[in-house]
Amino acid sequence: MGDRVVIDDHDFPSFWANGATGTVSDPPGAVVSLADGWAGPVRTISTTSGSQSFYWIVLDEARVDADGDGPYRQAEIAARCLQLL
Repeated sequence: MGDRVVIDDHDFPSFWANGATGTVSDPPGAVVSLADGWAGPVRTISTTSGSQSFYWIVLDEARVDADGDGPYRQAEIAARCLQLL
C-alpha cells in the first residue's frame, strides 16, 4: 500500500485510465461492503481464464470514462495494467 503507479493497459489502448498515475490504497468501506474478496488494497477474483488480481488506486487527477461518466478519482484497476513508478 502506498506504492506509486502508472496505468497502462496494452490490450485496450483506449482504456479510460491509460496514462493516469496514482497511489495504491485501501478501498472505501462502501466498496468493500459491495464487493467480496478485498484484502487491504487488493482483491483477487476467479475468472474463466484463472485468478485475476485488482488493486484500488487513488488517481492523482480525476478522469472521465469512455461513456462520459465520472470524473472518477478512485478506481479498481487490474494488476496487469499497473507499473510501479
